[in-house]
Amino acid sequence: MKKKEKRRWVAVLEITLALLWLISMALAGFFFPGFLMSLPVFKIKEIQIYGTNSIPPSAISSSVYQVSKNNWLFLDSKKLLAKANELTNNSLKDIKIERIPSLDGARVNVYVQERVPIAYVVHDNILMMIDGQGELFYNPAIENKLPTIYTFSFDYIKKHHNNLNNLVESIKDTGFSINEVYVTDRNTIIYISGGRVVLPPLSQISPLVFGRIKKIYNKIGTGKVDVLITSENMAVIKEEK
Repeated sequence: MKKKEKRRWVAVLEITLALLWLISMALAGFFFPGFLMSLPVFKIKEIQIYGTNSIPPSAISSSVYQVSKNNWLFLDSKKLLAKANELTNNSLKDIKIERIPSLDGARVNVYVQERVPIAYVVHDNILMMIDGQGELFYNPAIENKLPTIYTFSFDYIKKHHNNLNNLVESIKDTGFSINEVYVTDRNTIIYISGGRVVLPPLSQISPLVFGRIKKIYNKIGTGKVDVLITSENMAVIKEEK
């Protein structure tokens, strides 16, 4: 009987100790973040922003404080990029963080890379910008003269952004500037300073078509013509009167 009572007493003690341990861990988890935030060494005393050209540094600083709660231990570059893009209409391509701690707080250096647009994109009266990686964003502070692309679908443009990027670069290489591009599921119509180019749908344009555009305009020179490229091997050229 004594052995059974002893075993029972030991079991009760083990259960009690386990419960006390769980409670202490829960309390520690609850109070520990607050404890960390109260220590000066973990606070952010200064923020320096590098790499901004058109985006206000205040938007980046605000993102830092919202993500970190003024504690540099909680800073994460991915979360900071997501928050900054939330505040800047997806205008940032990348963010890197450097922490320089001291006893009275840390200096945080934030290095940002802004998106560089290659064109405006319009769909259902919504104006956006697109960069070379196919990311849609809008930065009203950018005042570059860019071609305007009218499309039936933002998703279609994003899916075939490589062809769009190559198309823009091919036209630039000819010395002409792009004014407007109309993208449909049947064709791609480009209005340039040297006339008009009609191509297959953006999804069906191959590298051979880009090479053909360059060859045609190298032969034509600066004259205004309408160019219809129906396939990789066939092109119709009509001189404007």
